Amino acid sequence: MAIPSDRSASTKAHKRIRLKKQDDGAAREIAEQLNLNPVIGRILAARGFEPNDELKHFISPTLKEGLPDPSKLKNLSEACKLIHEVHKAGQGIAICCDFDVDGLSGGSIVHDFFNNAKVASRVFVPDRFVDGYGLNEKVVRQIANDGYGLLLTIDFGTTNAKELSVARELGLKTIVVDHHHMSTDAPPVDVFINPHQSGCGFASATACAAGLAWYLVLGLRREFGLDGLDPRQSLDLACLGTICDMVPLIGMNRVIAKRGLERLTDTHRAGLKALRNVIGIRGAVGCTDVSFGIGPRLNAAGRLVHGELVVELLTTNDSNKAEKLARQLNDLNVQRQDIEGAVKAEAIAQIEKDTEHRWGLVAWNQEFHTGVIGIVAQRLVEHFYRPAAVMGMDVPGIFKGSVRGIKGFSVVDALAACSTYLIKYGGHTGAGGFSVREQDLLNFKEAFNAECERRLKEIETVPFVDADTEADLSEITIPLVSELKNLAPFGVGNPNPHVLVRNLRVVEVRDIKGAHLKTLLSDGKRFISGVMWRQTSHPALTPNSYVDIVFRPEVSTYQGTTELQANLQAVEASVTQAL
Repeated sequence: MAIPSDRSASTKAHKRIRLKKQDDGAAREIAEQLNLNPVIGRILAARGFEPNDELKHFISPTLKEGLPDPSKLKNLSEACKLIHEVHKAGQGIAICCDFDVDGLSGGSIVHDFFNNAKVASRVFVPDRFVDGYGLNEKVVRQIANDGYGLLLTIDFGTTNAKELSVARELGLKTIVVDHHHMSTDAPPVDVFINPHQSGCGFASATACAAGLAWYLVLGLRREFGLDGLDPRQSLDLACLGTICDMVPLIGMNRVIAKRGLERLTDTHRAGLKALRNVIGIRGAVGCTDVSFGIGPRLNAAGRLVHGELVVELLTTNDSNKAEKLARQLNDLNVQRQDIEGAVKAEAIAQIEKDTEHRWGLVAWNQEFHTGVIGIVAQRLVEHFYRPAAVMGMDVPGIFKGSVRGIKGFSVVDALAACSTYLIKYGGHTGAGGFSVREQDLLNFKEAFNAECERRLKEIETVPFVDADTEADLSEITIPLVSELKNLAPFGVGNPNPHVLVRNLRVVEVRDIKGAHLKTLLSDGKRFISGVMWRQTSHPALTPNSYVDIVFRPEVSTYQGTTELQANLQAVEASVTQAL
């Protein structure tokens, strides 16, 4: 049931603190048998682990033991045989992939293999502003006119029955490699690869498109008899999609992400080397580097210009070209940040003026750049903790929208309930997109708010941060932070460890460049700096007050000085003031 709240949806949502159920016995066994820091033993026990082989494989995943057998991916063998047949017939292959990191990295994995295998291929990426999401009939006809024999989609195609039917009519062979949910039967294609289809369930249906593309290359390597091509070399690309598409980092995905980050650190790709240099990534590449450094720059191309820039970057062997492309993507990301900030400010202003629609947040303006509406919708969710829809106009009279939800709320189901007013829609549990006619905007807003009210009354509407363990400030050390890295990569399904420390005195509070908050906290004997990103104030953080905090333990190095830092996730006033 929903937790009662009289907080208006137009006010900032401050997260509450909740401690996970603790298992002290299991924690001690884990720490002792695996020789781990006691804090880490408590974290793993709270996450349901026991001191067994499963935990050992989790901490040190291997390709041999951590990946499902390729034969379990339904229709993989058929896809590889069809690709080989088309190649032997002297025909080229058109790869159509989505314009986000998952689609672009997946398309690049396959295109890179084809280049090495001397298979004629070209990557086609839809133009977000002209073609929209998914397969486009205009592109299908272009591919047929250009004489390609096979159309291979990556990261879309499941819902493109109409366009794939046109491809068949034009004589194209078709393969779809996708991971999105299925609301209808399989599309009309020669070979369909999607873990969600009946009789599959590969990797518990958690794989992203880049992961599936990597498995396609595994199969193609065998089909073409190219044992000399090492598929591990493509893990750097596979991990980009796996991390950026926010699939659960467990099982297969954890192996690809962890081993892929290692490959990314020592990548041979000119484009990724150049991009790392532009960003300033030094040393081992981590999940944060991909999520907040590499990923946004790769996404910026599809958001503002065209995703084919990314494919060029990821597949070129020309270091000079790579440097130019990396700088271009970096500049585009700066533009994206500026545009996002302006759209976010206007969207918040609209929402704060609207006192009637407090369950589902809806903002639109024909000037909103549709390349950033998804990011802005996510920022609204983070700010207000309500499902949010943001819309901009690409075509006169037609608004394109993006939706993000909260925990326990299905975006695609909510859109389905409002579909009377939509031209089309799609998505999954956490995110979705749609288009709506201008005259239906108000009707959609009312319907979306009503549907959100119905659904949110059954779930928690107050945001919580779940602490993995409670600790004394003396337990938070630099060696602990170093040891915590063994649990990485962190993301969906394996979040960063969250530690609760109670009764800390607020020594000082200040803002950083007018955008973030920094505080100094003390237990009376020790001090720790705390930082709260994208927030410049918090009602509980006032000098000389006492607070409970949940944070990610980190190490910060500035001007040669290294110190512990608490990346603050939630702050509450202490119930009992420290003595």
